[in-house]
Amino acid sequence: MLFRNTVKYFLFFPIIFGWVGCKNVDNSKFRNYFFYNEDANITTLDPAYVKSQSDNWAVSQLYEGLVEYNDSLEIKPALAKNWEILENGNRYIFNLRTDVYFHKTDLFKNEIRKLIASDVVYSFKRIADPKTASPGAWIFNDKMDLRCFQSDSFQFPVIALNDSTVAINLLRPFAPFLGILAMPYSFIVPKEAAENAEYFRNHPIGTGPFQFKKWEEDVALLFEKNKKYYRFENNVQLPYLDGVYIDNIKNKQTAFMRFIQGEYDFFNGIDASIKDELLNKNGTLKSKYASQLKLLKTPFLNTEYFGFNIDKKFDKSPLNNIKVRQAMQYAIDKQKMISYIRNGVGVAAEHGFVPVGLPNYPYESVKGYSYNLTLAKQLIKETGIDFKTAEPIVLNITSDYLDMAVFVQKECELAGIPIKIEVHPSSFLRQLKKEQKINFFRGSWIADYPDAENYMVCFKQENFSPGGPNYFHFYNADANAAINQSNLTTNDSIRNGLLAIADNSQMASAVCIVLYYDESIRMSHPWVKGLTSNPANFLRLRSVKKIY
Repeated sequence: MLFRNTVKYFLFFPIIFGWVGCKNVDNSKFRNYFFYNEDANITTLDPAYVKSQSDNWAVSQLYEGLVEYNDSLEIKPALAKNWEILENGNRYIFNLRTDVYFHKTDLFKNEIRKLIASDVVYSFKRIADPKTASPGAWIFNDKMDLRCFQSDSFQFPVIALNDSTVAINLLRPFAPFLGILAMPYSFIVPKEAAENAEYFRNHPIGTGPFQFKKWEEDVALLFEKNKKYYRFENNVQLPYLDGVYIDNIKNKQTAFMRFIQGEYDFFNGIDASIKDELLNKNGTLKSKYASQLKLLKTPFLNTEYFGFNIDKKFDKSPLNNIKVRQAMQYAIDKQKMISYIRNGVGVAAEHGFVPVGLPNYPYESVKGYSYNLTLAKQLIKETGIDFKTAEPIVLNITSDYLDMAVFVQKECELAGIPIKIEVHPSSFLRQLKKEQKINFFRGSWIADYPDAENYMVCFKQENFSPGGPNYFHFYNADANAAINQSNLTTNDSIRNGLLAIADNSQMASAVCIVLYYDESIRMSHPWVKGLTSNPANFLRLRSVKKIY
Protein backbone atom coordinates (compact mmCIF):
# COMPACT_ATOMS: atom_id res chain seq x y z
CA MET A 1 0.00 0.00 0.00
CA LEU A 2 1.33 3.44 -0.92
CA PHE A 3 0.67 4.68 2.60
CA ARG A 4 3.82 2.88 3.72
CA ASN A 5 5.85 5.23 1.53
CA THR A 6 4.04 8.13 3.16
CA VAL A 7 5.00 6.83 6.62
CA LYS A 8 8.63 6.73 5.53
CA TYR A 9 8.34 10.40 4.61
CA PHE A 10 6.73 11.28 7.93
CA LEU A 11 9.86 10.07 9.76
CA PHE A 12 11.66 13.17 8.50
CA PHE A 13 8.81 15.51 9.38
CA PRO A 14 9.52 15.95 13.12
CA ILE A 15 13.23 16.40 12.44
CA ILE A 16 12.49 19.39 10.20
CA PHE A 17 10.82 21.22 13.04
CA GLY A 18 12.87 19.71 15.86
CA TRP A 19 9.83 18.59 17.81
CA VAL A 20 10.77 15.03 18.72
CA GLY A 21 13.49 12.47 17.97
CA CYS A 22 12.65 10.12 15.11
CA LYS A 23 12.91 7.00 17.30
CA ASN A 24 9.55 7.65 18.97
CA VAL A 25 7.55 9.05 16.05
CA ASP A 26 3.87 8.13 16.10
CA ASN A 27 3.35 7.72 12.35
CA SER A 28 -0.40 7.24 12.70
CA LYS A 29 -0.65 10.78 14.07
CA PHE A 30 -0.13 12.16 10.57
CA ARG A 31 -2.27 9.64 8.72
CA ASN A 32 -5.16 12.12 8.40
CA TYR A 33 -3.01 15.11 7.40
CA PHE A 34 -3.14 16.40 3.83
CA PHE A 35 0.33 16.60 2.25
CA TYR A 36 1.23 18.64 -0.80
CA ASN A 37 4.29 20.40 -2.18
CA GLU A 38 4.60 24.06 -3.08
CA ASP A 39 7.55 24.61 -5.41
CA ALA A 40 7.22 28.41 -5.22
CA ASN A 41 8.11 30.33 -2.08
CA ILE A 42 5.37 31.11 0.41
CA THR A 43 6.29 34.66 1.32
CA THR A 44 3.50 35.60 3.73
CA LEU A 45 0.61 34.26 5.79
CA ASP A 46 -0.91 37.73 6.12
CA PRO A 47 -3.76 38.20 3.61
CA ALA A 48 -2.86 41.89 3.25
CA TYR A 49 0.33 40.94 1.41
CA VAL A 50 -0.68 37.99 -0.75
CA LYS A 51 0.84 38.29 -4.22
CA SER A 52 1.01 34.74 -5.59
CA GLN A 53 -0.91 31.50 -5.88
CA SER A 54 1.39 29.86 -3.33
CA ASP A 55 0.53 32.56 -0.76
CA ASN A 56 -3.15 32.44 -1.72
CA TRP A 57 -3.50 28.69 -1.20
CA ALA A 58 -1.86 28.85 2.22
CA VAL A 59 -3.80 31.81 3.62
CA SER A 60 -7.08 30.43 2.25
CA GLN A 61 -6.84 27.58 4.75
CA LEU A 62 -6.49 30.03 7.66
CA TYR A 63 -8.88 32.88 6.82
CA GLU A 64 -12.23 33.60 5.21
CA GLY A 65 -14.08 36.59 3.83
CA LEU A 66 -17.67 37.76 3.94
CA VAL A 67 -18.43 35.81 0.76
CA GLU A 68 -16.75 33.18 -1.39
CA TYR A 69 -16.96 31.58 -4.82
CA ASN A 70 -18.11 28.01 -5.23
CA ASP A 71 -16.60 25.75 -7.90
CA SER A 72 -19.10 27.09 -10.43
CA LEU A 73 -17.93 30.66 -9.68
CA GLU A 74 -21.19 31.63 -8.01
CA ILE A 75 -20.97 33.99 -5.02
CA LYS A 76 -22.01 32.21 -1.82
CA PRO A 77 -22.20 33.23 1.86
CA ALA A 78 -19.17 32.72 4.07
CA LEU A 79 -18.75 34.87 7.21
CA ALA A 80 -21.80 36.84 6.07
CA LYS A 81 -24.94 34.72 6.13
CA ASN A 82 -26.75 37.09 3.74
CA TRP A 83 -26.64 40.60 2.27
CA GLU A 84 -28.65 43.32 0.57
CA ILE A 85 -27.65 45.63 -2.27
CA LEU A 86 -29.34 49.01 -1.90
CA GLU A 87 -29.43 52.46 -3.53
CA ASN A 88 -28.91 51.11 -7.06
CA GLY A 89 -25.69 49.36 -6.07
CA ASN A 90 -24.14 52.14 -3.98
CA ARG A 91 -24.71 50.50 -0.59
CA TYR A 92 -24.24 46.95 0.71
CA ILE A 93 -25.56 45.60 4.01
CA PHE A 94 -24.02 42.34 5.32
CA ASN A 95 -25.51 40.30 8.16
CA LEU A 96 -22.77 38.28 9.83
CA ARG A 97 -22.93 34.78 11.21
CA THR A 98 -22.97 34.77 15.00
CA ASP A 99 -21.28 31.38 15.47
CA VAL A 100 -17.81 32.23 14.09
CA TYR A 101 -14.73 32.35 16.32
CA PHE A 102 -11.13 33.34 15.69
CA HIS A 103 -8.41 30.80 16.30
CA LYS A 104 -7.16 30.61 19.84
CA THR A 105 -4.31 32.95 20.83
CA ASP A 106 -2.85 34.27 24.06
CA LEU A 107 -3.62 37.81 22.88
CA PHE A 108 -7.33 37.33 23.54
CA LYS A 109 -8.41 37.93 27.11
CA ASN A 110 -10.86 35.07 26.83
CA GLU A 111 -9.97 31.63 25.52
CA ILE A 112 -12.06 32.15 22.40
CA ARG A 113 -13.06 35.36 20.63
CA LYS A 114 -16.17 35.75 18.49
CA LEU A 115 -16.09 37.49 15.11
CA ILE A 116 -17.97 40.82 15.22
CA ALA A 117 -18.69 43.62 12.76
CA SER A 118 -15.85 45.83 13.99
CA ASP A 119 -13.42 43.12 12.81
CA VAL A 120 -14.70 43.61 9.27
CA VAL A 121 -14.30 47.38 9.54
CA TYR A 122 -10.76 47.00 10.89
CA SER A 123 -9.73 44.47 8.22
CA PHE A 124 -10.96 46.59 5.32
CA LYS A 125 -9.53 49.80 6.74
CA ARG A 126 -6.19 48.05 7.23
CA ILE A 127 -6.06 47.10 3.55
CA ALA A 128 -7.07 50.58 2.37
CA ASP A 129 -4.70 52.45 4.72
CA PRO A 130 -1.60 53.65 2.80
CA LYS A 131 0.48 52.93 5.91
CA THR A 132 -0.20 49.21 5.51
CA ALA A 133 1.33 49.31 2.02
CA SER A 134 -0.77 46.37 0.93
CA PRO A 135 -0.52 45.40 -2.77
CA GLY A 136 -4.28 44.86 -2.49
CA ALA A 137 -5.12 48.49 -1.66
CA TRP A 138 -6.36 48.94 -5.24
CA ILE A 139 -9.49 46.86 -4.51
CA PHE A 140 -10.98 49.79 -2.56
CA ASN A 141 -9.06 52.84 -3.83
CA ASP A 142 -11.39 53.86 -6.66
CA LYS A 143 -14.56 52.39 -5.19
CA MET A 144 -14.83 54.10 -1.79
CA ASP A 145 -14.37 57.61 -0.44
CA LEU A 146 -11.11 57.21 1.45
CA ARG A 147 -10.55 60.82 2.49
CA CYS A 148 -10.67 59.59 6.09
CA PHE A 149 -6.94 58.88 5.73
CA GLN A 150 -6.30 62.59 5.03
CA SER A 151 -8.76 64.13 7.46
CA ASP A 152 -10.62 63.09 10.60
CA SER A 153 -13.65 64.93 9.23
CA PHE A 154 -14.47 61.96 6.98
CA GLN A 155 -15.77 58.58 8.10
CA PHE A 156 -14.41 55.34 6.72
CA PRO A 157 -17.10 54.01 4.33
CA VAL A 158 -17.28 50.58 6.01
CA ILE A 159 -19.43 50.93 9.12
CA ALA A 160 -20.44 48.55 11.92
CA LEU A 161 -24.18 49.15 12.45
CA ASN A 162 -24.12 46.69 15.35
CA ASP A 163 -22.05 43.65 16.31
CA SER A 164 -23.50 41.53 13.50
CA THR A 165 -24.26 44.05 10.74
CA VAL A 166 -21.87 45.86 8.40
CA ALA A 167 -22.66 48.58 5.86
CA ILE A 168 -20.38 49.43 2.92
CA ASN A 169 -20.91 52.63 0.95
CA LEU A 170 -19.45 52.93 -2.55
CA LEU A 171 -18.68 56.06 -4.54
CA ARG A 172 -20.56 54.60 -7.50
CA PRO A 173 -22.00 51.22 -8.45
CA PHE A 174 -19.43 48.54 -9.26
CA ALA A 175 -21.10 45.32 -10.36
CA PRO A 176 -18.17 42.93 -9.57
CA PHE A 177 -17.87 44.26 -6.00
CA LEU A 178 -18.93 41.00 -4.34
CA GLY A 179 -16.16 39.26 -6.27
CA ILE A 180 -13.69 41.76 -4.79
CA LEU A 181 -14.88 40.74 -1.32
CA ALA A 182 -14.09 37.08 -2.08
CA MET A 183 -10.41 37.86 -2.66
CA PRO A 184 -7.76 37.09 0.02
CA TYR A 185 -7.22 40.83 0.52
CA SER A 186 -10.75 40.94 1.92
CA PHE A 187 -10.22 38.14 4.45
CA ILE A 188 -11.08 39.12 8.01
CA VAL A 189 -8.41 39.36 10.71
CA PRO A 190 -8.56 40.33 14.42
CA LYS A 191 -7.13 43.71 15.39
CA GLU A 192 -5.43 42.36 18.53
CA ALA A 193 -3.12 40.21 16.41
CA ALA A 194 -2.83 42.09 13.11
CA GLU A 195 -1.89 45.46 14.62
CA ASN A 196 1.29 43.80 15.91
CA ALA A 197 2.98 43.11 12.57
CA GLU A 198 5.93 41.18 13.99
CA TYR A 199 3.65 38.93 16.06
CA PHE A 200 1.10 38.43 13.30
CA ARG A 201 3.67 37.31 10.76
CA ASN A 202 4.62 34.34 12.93
CA HIS A 203 1.22 33.84 14.62
CA PRO A 204 -1.45 34.31 11.92
CA ILE A 205 -4.98 34.24 13.36
CA GLY A 206 -8.10 33.75 11.24
CA THR A 207 -11.46 32.01 11.25
CA GLY A 208 -10.71 29.33 8.64
CA PRO A 209 -10.96 25.53 8.87
CA PHE A 210 -7.30 25.18 9.82
CA GLN A 211 -5.11 27.09 12.25
CA PHE A 212 -1.42 27.83 12.22
CA LYS A 213 1.01 25.49 13.99
CA LYS A 214 4.59 25.78 12.63
CA TRP A 215 6.47 27.44 9.76
CA GLU A 216 10.07 26.80 8.81
CA GLU A 217 10.47 29.23 5.91
CA ASP A 218 11.62 27.67 2.62
CA VAL A 219 11.26 24.24 4.24
CA ALA A 220 7.73 23.38 5.37
CA LEU A 221 4.51 24.70 6.85
CA LEU A 222 2.03 22.98 9.19
CA PHE A 223 -1.61 23.74 9.96
CA GLU A 224 -3.90 21.92 12.39
CA LYS A 225 -7.64 21.42 12.45
CA ASN A 226 -9.70 24.33 13.83
CA LYS A 227 -11.87 22.52 16.37
CA LYS A 228 -14.16 25.53 16.70
CA TYR A 229 -14.90 25.79 12.96
CA TYR A 230 -18.52 26.70 12.34
CA ARG A 231 -19.29 24.72 9.18
CA PHE A 232 -20.95 21.31 9.14
CA GLU A 233 -21.48 18.87 6.28
CA ASN A 234 -24.07 16.09 6.63
CA ASN A 235 -24.23 16.92 10.35
CA VAL A 236 -20.48 16.38 10.70
CA GLN A 237 -18.26 19.29 11.74
CA LEU A 238 -15.64 20.31 9.22
CA PRO A 239 -12.82 19.93 8.42
CA TYR A 240 -12.51 16.17 8.08
CA LEU A 241 -8.71 16.37 7.99
CA ASP A 242 -6.59 16.73 11.12
CA GLY A 243 -4.22 19.13 9.44
CA VAL A 244 -2.33 20.25 6.34
CA TYR A 245 1.39 19.91 5.68
CA ILE A 246 2.90 22.02 2.89
CA ASP A 247 6.37 21.02 1.75
CA ASN A 248 8.63 23.46 -0.11
CA ILE A 249 10.67 21.39 -2.54
CA LYS A 250 11.72 23.68 -5.41
CA ASN A 251 12.57 20.92 -7.91
CA LYS A 252 9.35 19.84 -9.61
CA GLN A 253 10.78 16.53 -10.77
CA THR A 254 11.77 15.62 -7.22
CA ALA A 255 8.34 16.65 -5.94
CA PHE A 256 6.63 14.65 -8.67
CA MET A 257 8.56 11.50 -7.75
CA ARG A 258 7.54 11.94 -4.11
CA PHE A 259 3.94 12.30 -5.23
CA ILE A 260 4.12 9.12 -7.33
CA GLN A 261 5.59 7.29 -4.34
CA GLY A 262 2.63 8.36 -2.20
CA GLU A 263 4.44 10.94 -0.10
CA TYR A 264 2.11 13.72 -1.28
CA ASP A 265 -1.64 13.38 -1.54
CA PHE A 266 -1.96 15.88 -4.35
CA PHE A 267 0.11 17.36 -7.18
CA ASN A 268 -0.69 20.55 -9.03
CA GLY A 269 0.28 21.44 -12.59
CA ILE A 270 2.32 19.77 -15.29
CA ASP A 271 5.90 20.91 -15.67
CA ALA A 272 7.47 20.73 -19.12
CA SER A 273 9.98 18.21 -17.80
CA ILE A 274 7.28 15.67 -16.90
CA LYS A 275 4.40 16.34 -19.30
CA ASP A 276 5.57 13.78 -21.86
CA GLU A 277 5.97 11.18 -19.13
CA LEU A 278 2.45 11.75 -17.81
CA LEU A 279 0.14 12.84 -20.59
CA ASN A 280 -0.97 11.72 -24.01
CA LYS A 281 -1.29 14.37 -26.73
CA ASN A 282 -5.01 14.69 -25.93
CA GLY A 283 -4.39 15.63 -22.31
CA THR A 284 -5.30 12.28 -20.72
CA LEU A 285 -3.12 10.24 -18.40
CA LYS A 286 -0.93 7.61 -20.00
CA SER A 287 -1.98 4.04 -19.30
CA LYS A 288 0.81 3.38 -16.76
CA TYR A 289 -0.71 6.09 -14.50
CA ALA A 290 -4.39 5.92 -15.39
CA SER A 291 -5.19 3.23 -12.80
CA GLN A 292 -3.00 4.76 -10.08
CA LEU A 293 -4.00 8.42 -10.14
CA LYS A 294 -7.04 10.66 -10.42
CA LEU A 295 -6.76 13.53 -12.90
CA LEU A 296 -8.82 16.72 -12.68
CA LYS A 297 -8.57 19.00 -15.71
CA THR A 298 -10.59 22.21 -15.51
CA PRO A 299 -10.68 25.55 -17.35
CA PHE A 300 -8.35 27.98 -15.59
CA LEU A 301 -8.99 31.71 -15.89
CA ASN A 302 -5.64 32.47 -17.46
CA THR A 303 -5.22 33.88 -20.96
CA GLU A 304 -1.83 33.29 -22.60
CA TYR A 305 -0.89 35.64 -25.42
CA PHE A 306 1.83 37.28 -27.48
CA GLY A 307 1.13 41.01 -27.40
CA PHE A 308 1.89 43.99 -29.63
CA ASN A 309 2.52 47.54 -28.44
CA ILE A 310 0.95 49.67 -31.19
CA ASP A 311 2.03 53.04 -29.76
CA LYS A 312 3.09 55.65 -32.33
CA LYS A 313 6.68 55.38 -31.11
CA PHE A 314 6.85 52.07 -33.01
CA ASP A 315 5.53 53.53 -36.27
CA LYS A 316 8.45 52.19 -38.28
CA SER A 317 7.80 48.61 -37.22
CA PRO A 318 5.85 46.30 -39.56
CA LEU A 319 3.80 45.38 -36.49
CA ASN A 320 2.07 48.76 -36.61
CA ASN A 321 0.45 47.58 -39.84
CA ILE A 322 -2.82 45.91 -38.84
CA LYS A 323 -2.65 43.50 -41.78
CA VAL A 324 0.68 42.14 -40.56
CA ARG A 325 -0.80 41.56 -37.10
CA GLN A 326 -3.88 39.90 -38.59
CA ALA A 327 -1.72 37.72 -40.86
CA MET A 328 0.21 36.48 -37.84
CA GLN A 329 -3.08 35.58 -36.15
CA TYR A 330 -4.19 33.46 -39.10
CA ALA A 331 -0.76 31.87 -39.59
CA ILE A 332 -0.74 29.97 -36.28
CA ASP A 333 -2.38 26.56 -36.01
CA LYS A 334 -3.33 26.81 -32.34
CA GLN A 335 -4.96 23.38 -32.23
CA LYS A 336 -1.68 21.78 -33.32
CA MET A 337 0.20 23.93 -30.80
CA ILE A 338 -1.98 22.66 -27.93
CA SER A 339 -1.45 19.01 -28.95
CA TYR A 340 2.29 19.08 -29.54
CA ILE A 341 3.56 21.80 -27.22
CA ARG A 342 1.02 21.52 -24.37
CA ASN A 343 0.11 17.80 -24.54
CA GLY A 344 -3.57 18.67 -24.80
CA VAL A 345 -3.62 21.01 -21.79
CA GLY A 346 -5.39 24.23 -22.72
CA VAL A 347 -8.04 25.38 -25.17
CA ALA A 348 -6.99 26.89 -28.50
CA ALA A 349 -8.00 30.57 -28.41
CA GLU A 350 -10.32 31.25 -31.30
CA HIS A 351 -12.60 33.79 -29.62
CA GLY A 352 -11.56 36.82 -27.56
CA PHE A 353 -9.28 37.74 -24.66
CA VAL A 354 -11.70 36.46 -22.01
CA PRO A 355 -10.84 32.78 -21.30
CA VAL A 356 -13.35 29.95 -21.17
CA GLY A 357 -14.71 29.14 -17.74
CA LEU A 358 -16.70 32.26 -16.86
CA PRO A 359 -20.42 31.59 -16.44
CA ASN A 360 -22.78 33.43 -18.82
CA TYR A 361 -20.11 35.15 -20.93
CA PRO A 362 -21.17 35.18 -24.64
CA TYR A 363 -18.00 33.64 -26.10
CA GLU A 364 -19.59 32.81 -29.43
CA SER A 365 -20.39 36.49 -30.03
CA VAL A 366 -16.72 37.45 -29.98
CA LYS A 367 -14.98 36.99 -33.33
CA GLY A 368 -11.45 35.64 -33.09
CA TYR A 369 -8.97 34.12 -35.54
CA SER A 370 -8.86 30.54 -36.81
CA TYR A 371 -5.97 28.97 -38.70
CA ASN A 372 -5.96 30.08 -42.36
CA LEU A 373 -2.51 30.08 -43.94
CA THR A 374 -3.86 31.13 -47.35
CA LEU A 375 -5.48 34.25 -45.88
CA ALA A 376 -2.31 35.01 -43.89
CA LYS A 377 -0.21 34.97 -47.08
CA GLN A 378 -2.76 37.13 -48.90
CA LEU A 379 -2.72 39.76 -46.14
CA ILE A 380 1.08 39.94 -46.22
CA LYS A 381 0.98 40.36 -50.00
CA GLU A 382 -1.47 43.24 -49.58
CA THR A 383 0.88 45.08 -47.23
CA GLY A 384 3.58 45.36 -49.89
CA ILE A 385 6.19 45.10 -47.13
CA ASP A 386 9.60 43.72 -48.08
CA PHE A 387 10.64 41.91 -44.92
CA LYS A 388 14.21 41.66 -46.18
CA THR A 389 14.64 45.41 -45.72
CA ALA A 390 11.99 46.11 -43.05
CA GLU A 391 12.78 46.55 -39.37
CA PRO A 392 13.12 43.03 -37.90
CA ILE A 393 10.27 41.60 -35.85
CA VAL A 394 11.63 40.56 -32.44
CA LEU A 395 9.60 38.36 -30.10
CA ASN A 396 10.63 38.85 -26.45
CA ILE A 397 9.99 35.91 -24.11
CA THR A 398 11.24 34.05 -21.05
CA SER A 399 12.95 30.67 -21.31
CA ASP A 400 9.81 28.86 -20.11
CA TYR A 401 8.08 29.78 -23.36
CA LEU A 402 10.90 29.08 -25.80
CA ASP A 403 9.26 25.97 -27.28
CA MET A 404 6.04 27.89 -27.93
CA ALA A 405 7.94 30.85 -29.39
CA VAL A 406 9.81 28.56 -31.78
CA PHE A 407 6.50 27.02 -32.86
CA VAL A 408 5.02 30.47 -33.59
CA GLN A 409 8.24 31.50 -35.37
CA LYS A 410 8.02 28.53 -37.74
CA GLU A 411 4.31 29.02 -38.39
CA CYS A 412 4.79 32.69 -39.26
CA GLU A 413 7.74 31.94 -41.53
CA LEU A 414 5.41 29.80 -43.65
CA ALA A 415 3.32 32.94 -44.20
CA GLY A 416 6.39 34.97 -45.13
CA ILE A 417 6.89 36.70 -41.77
CA PRO A 418 10.41 36.31 -40.30
CA ILE A 419 10.67 36.50 -36.50
CA LYS A 420 13.73 36.74 -34.27
CA ILE A 421 13.42 35.42 -30.69
CA GLU A 422 15.09 37.08 -27.72
CA VAL A 423 15.01 35.42 -24.28
CA HIS A 424 15.05 37.48 -21.07
CA PRO A 425 14.74 36.85 -17.32
CA SER A 426 11.09 37.32 -16.31
CA SER A 427 11.77 40.43 -14.19
CA PHE A 428 13.65 42.10 -17.03
CA LEU A 429 10.91 41.26 -19.54
CA ARG A 430 8.32 42.87 -17.25
CA GLN A 431 10.49 45.99 -17.08
CA LEU A 432 10.89 46.12 -20.87
CA LYS A 433 7.13 45.88 -21.35
CA LYS A 434 6.38 48.45 -18.69
CA GLU A 435 8.88 50.96 -20.08
CA GLN A 436 7.70 50.42 -23.69
CA LYS A 437 11.11 49.36 -24.95
CA ILE A 438 9.70 46.40 -26.90
CA ASN A 439 6.66 46.01 -29.11
CA PHE A 440 6.24 42.21 -29.33
CA PHE A 441 6.25 40.14 -26.15
CA ARG A 442 4.88 37.16 -24.29
CA GLY A 443 2.24 37.88 -21.65
CA SER A 444 -0.56 36.31 -19.64
CA TRP A 445 -3.47 37.57 -17.60
CA ILE A 446 -4.95 35.72 -14.64
CA ALA A 447 -8.13 37.19 -13.19
CA ASP A 448 -7.86 38.91 -9.82
CA TYR A 449 -11.54 38.08 -9.52
CA PRO A 450 -13.53 35.90 -11.95
CA ASP A 451 -15.32 38.51 -14.02
CA ALA A 452 -14.92 39.49 -17.69
CA GLU A 453 -14.47 43.12 -16.59
CA ASN A 454 -11.16 42.12 -15.00
CA TYR A 455 -9.85 41.12 -18.45
CA MET A 456 -11.11 44.16 -20.30
CA VAL A 457 -9.25 46.53 -17.95
CA CYS A 458 -6.18 45.52 -19.99
CA PHE A 459 -7.58 47.58 -22.87
CA LYS A 460 -8.71 50.75 -21.09
CA GLN A 461 -7.00 54.02 -21.97
CA GLU A 462 -6.44 54.98 -18.33
CA ASN A 463 -4.48 51.74 -17.85
CA PHE A 464 -1.77 52.49 -20.43
CA SER A 465 1.59 51.18 -19.20
CA PRO A 466 3.58 52.04 -17.18
CA GLY A 467 0.60 53.04 -15.04
CA GLY A 468 -1.48 49.94 -15.72
CA PRO A 469 -1.76 46.62 -17.59
CA ASN A 470 -2.58 48.05 -21.04
CA TYR A 471 0.82 47.10 -22.50
CA PHE A 472 -0.72 47.24 -25.99
CA HIS A 473 -1.48 50.98 -25.79
CA PHE A 474 -4.77 50.15 -27.43
CA TYR A 475 -7.59 52.68 -27.20
CA ASN A 476 -11.09 52.67 -28.62
CA ALA A 477 -13.66 55.15 -27.30
CA ASP A 478 -16.63 52.80 -27.77
CA ALA A 479 -14.80 49.95 -26.02
CA ASN A 480 -13.81 52.20 -23.12
CA ALA A 481 -17.40 53.41 -22.73
CA ALA A 482 -18.78 49.84 -22.86
CA ILE A 483 -16.41 48.71 -20.08
CA ASN A 484 -17.35 51.65 -17.85
CA GLN A 485 -21.07 51.18 -18.53
CA SER A 486 -20.87 47.48 -17.66
CA ASN A 487 -20.05 48.35 -14.04
CA LEU A 488 -23.28 50.29 -13.59
CA THR A 489 -25.67 47.34 -13.96
CA THR A 490 -25.99 44.08 -12.05
CA ASN A 491 -27.84 42.39 -14.93
CA ASP A 492 -25.35 39.70 -16.04
CA SER A 493 -26.70 39.47 -19.57
CA ILE A 494 -26.40 43.22 -20.16
CA ARG A 495 -23.00 43.43 -18.44
CA ASN A 496 -21.46 40.58 -20.40
CA GLY A 497 -22.90 41.92 -23.65
CA LEU A 498 -21.18 45.25 -23.07
CA LEU A 499 -17.90 43.57 -22.18
CA ALA A 500 -18.13 41.43 -25.33
CA ILE A 501 -18.36 44.66 -27.36
CA ALA A 502 -15.01 45.74 -25.89
CA ASP A 503 -13.56 42.27 -26.48
CA ASN A 504 -14.60 42.37 -30.14
CA SER A 505 -13.07 45.81 -30.53
CA GLN A 506 -9.59 44.81 -29.39
CA MET A 507 -9.73 41.57 -31.39
CA ALA A 508 -10.62 43.48 -34.56
CA SER A 509 -7.50 45.59 -34.02
CA ALA A 510 -5.41 42.42 -33.53
CA VAL A 511 -3.37 43.96 -30.70
CA CYS A 512 -2.49 40.56 -29.27
CA ILE A 513 -2.29 36.96 -30.47
CA VAL A 514 -4.44 35.11 -27.96
CA LEU A 515 -2.74 31.71 -28.03
CA TYR A 516 -4.76 29.61 -25.62
CA TYR A 517 -7.04 29.63 -22.62
CA ASP A 518 -5.31 27.72 -19.87
CA GLU A 519 -6.50 24.65 -17.99
CA SER A 520 -5.53 23.60 -14.48
CA ILE A 521 -4.26 20.09 -13.89
CA ARG A 522 -4.67 18.45 -10.50
CA MET A 523 -3.69 14.90 -9.67
CA SER A 524 -4.44 12.99 -6.50
CA HIS A 525 -4.26 9.46 -5.15
CA PRO A 526 -7.34 7.22 -4.89
CA TRP A 527 -7.52 7.65 -1.12
CA VAL A 528 -8.19 11.40 -1.48
CA LYS A 529 -11.93 12.14 -1.57
CA GLY A 530 -13.71 15.46 -2.01
CA LEU A 531 -10.87 17.33 -3.72
CA THR A 532 -12.38 19.49 -6.45
CA SER A 533 -11.15 21.82 -9.16
CA ASN A 534 -12.43 25.16 -10.39
CA PRO A 535 -11.67 27.86 -13.00
CA ALA A 536 -10.27 30.26 -10.39
CA ASN A 537 -7.79 27.55 -9.29
CA PHE A 538 -8.30 28.11 -5.58
CA LEU A 539 -7.58 25.23 -3.20
CA ARG A 540 -10.31 24.39 -0.71
CA LEU A 541 -9.55 21.56 1.73
CA ARG A 542 -12.27 21.85 4.36
CA SER A 543 -14.36 19.04 2.80
CA VAL A 544 -11.48 16.78 1.74
CA LYS A 545 -11.23 13.30 3.27
CA LYS A 546 -8.59 10.60 3.21
CA ILE A 547 -10.09 7.12 3.03
CA TYR A 548 -7.67 4.20 2.69
